[in-house]
This record gives sequence, structure tokens and C-alpha cells, in this order.
Amino acid sequence: MRLIRLRQAMQKKGLGSLLISRPSNRRYLSGFKADDPQEGESAGMLFISQDKAFLVTDPRYADLAKEEARGFEVFVYKGNFFEQITEILRQIPSPLGFEAIHLSYGLYKRFSQTIEQNHLSLDMVPTEYLVEGLREIKDADEISLLKEALRLTEKVFLWVKDYLKPGLTEKEVAWQIEAFIKHDLKAELSFPPIVASGPNAAIPHAVPTEKKIQTQEPVIIDCGVKWEGYCADMTRTFYIGTPDAQYKKVYNLVLEAQQRGMKAVRAGITAVEVDAAAREFLKDNGYGKAFLHSLGHGVGLLVHEPPSLSPRRPSKVLKSNMVVTIEPGLYLSGWGGVRIEDMVLIKENGGERLNQLSARLDNWVL
Repeated sequence: MRLIRLRQAMQKKGLGSLLISRPSNRRYLSGFKADDPQEGESAGMLFISQDKAFLVTDPRYADLAKEEARGFEVFVYKGNFFEQITEILRQIPSPLGFEAIHLSYGLYKRFSQTIEQNHLSLDMVPTEYLVEGLREIKDADEISLLKEALRLTEKVFLWVKDYLKPGLTEKEVAWQIEAFIKHDLKAELSFPPIVASGPNAAIPHAVPTEKKIQTQEPVIIDCGVKWEGYCADMTRTFYIGTPDAQYKKVYNLVLEAQQRGMKAVRAGITAVEVDAAAREFLKDNGYGKAFLHSLGHGVGLLVHEPPSLSPRRPSKVLKSNMVVTIEPGLYLSGWGGVRIEDMVLIKENGGERLNQLSARLDNWVL
């Protein structure tokens, strides 16, 4: 079904064939789960036309590719990739689309040189978000995997509630979260955990430091579990001690902004309208400049993927079975910040909040 949808999209774009180099798109279309080993190396590429589908890989991945990439002809090259790839290039029609945001300029040049040197009638044309557009809409299996990833992520936050205490460093907490996910949950991380306390919590994507966590300060923890390739993303802001008036005010403003975003989200509405439901509320209460990022983003094989709930996406219309985060935050330099993040499944008449744990302030005061 995914290949059928892709081929329909290729026809609309006038593409004879398509080169897939991005690992997440490769997995989505073929089922081949191998990750690229490191920067500059690839576990494989896909070449897809209306009647052919090749997975090109090297001997390290040959057996895995043949087992996982059902419906694809596995081509195993040995030695020089560009000397052997001509066998595939001769079998696919022009124009050949490539993923402009992923394929490096160096690889593009090598492909172009190979085509020219072998006198192939194959034009290379850039494409953007062709497969990502398909990935925005989740099928039943993907939704099930996302729910399981989130269920495990909420176990992490319940564990953190028992573990977090003054004197621990941000790095210690982040390390222990990683250990709990890998050892206790037997799962993977969606991304390195964010642990930011006190003034560091004013940095939306703070990197954990040696700063010790203290009482009477906000502690933002943002983490997610990856399950069978699918990511969860969740944030809670903790507070150790009795919250003061400023913390209560900021937290409850963020919580109300999130609830407004939750109420606004539904199929047929634009991304900017959902963002505005939260952003305008915070602006009206004097904190518009302290909301430093978009309201949310899509989640799937990547923890950040389209669609973006952003004021810079005025024409983006949300559709049923998209899964997005709703995560307003306020960041006050020198004091700290508050962010609350949940995941939502978009439906025709609204959004289904996938999180089970309450976001109320008293739930996260220790």
C-alpha cells in the first residue's frame, strides 16, 4: 500500500523513478530496519519506478535486507558502488527524483558523473517531502506502535517522580533515564533526554550539565522511548518543594495554553490556527515573547517530523490520523521555564490526547 501511494505521488510529479537515501524513508517504504552506521556511510538506498523496486546495499546488510525488505529486489554491491550501480540505473526511467534535503552535493555529483560517463538517458531532479508527506498520515499499526512508545515513556516519568531529589546533577538524571529505558524497559531512546533545572530551564533545548538540582526551582524533563522504530515525545516540568506564586502563575498559564491548543486541533484546521489558540492566550497575558518555539510537531519514525504546528505554516491543513505534540512553553531568562508536552491523534471532530498522565501542577510537585 505504501508503494502504491508513493507511485501515485510520483506520477503526479512526473517522475519516472525515485532515489530514496534518507534512512527513515527507506525504512518506511521497505521495512529494512538497519540504521546508517555513521555520518558519511549508508546502509542502503532504494530505487523505485512504477514497476521496479530495488534495495541497494553492501554485504554487511545482505541477509537482513533479504529478510526484511519484502517486495524489493535486493542488489548487493561489492567494491565500488558507483561502478556497479549502473546496472540499476539502466533499468529505471527518467527523470530520477532524489531527496534534495538529504542527498549530499558530493553524492549528487558522483551520480551525475556516473550517468554521464555511461551515456545514460537519465535526468536527476530534486524532490522535497515526497515520502514525508505520505508519512504524515499514520496507519493503524503505526498508531498502535506510537501508543506503546508513549505508554513506556509515561513509565519513565513515574520512575523520575520517585528518583528526582535535590543534589542530583542534571547529567546524573539524564544518565539514569537512559539506563532505565535501556535496562528496565528494554527499549531505545527517541532522543537524548533533556534535563534542565533553574535558569537552565529557560533554554528550550538545554543540554544536561553538572548543575545540581535544588529545591524551589523548575526542572524541565523532556524524553521519549522508541518502540519498534516509532518515537514518543513527552515533557513535564517538576518542582521540588512548595511552589511560589510566580511558578504557579507561569505553570498554570502554560497548562491553559496547552488545553486551548488541544481544544483547537482537528482535521481541516490549519496548523497556524492551532498554534494561535495557545500563542494568543499567552500573548494576551503578557508572555508572548517568552514562547520561543512552535506549538508542536509531528511524531513517527522520527521524533520531529511534519506537520509542524507553527505560525510559519499558514497554509498547512491538518488531516485525520496525523499524530502531533502540543507543547507550549514559557522561558524566562535568569529564572527558568515551564514546558508541558503531550501527544495527540488528530481526528475529524477533534484531537484524542494519547497521554494518560495528568499534566496538572500538583501531579509534578515533589
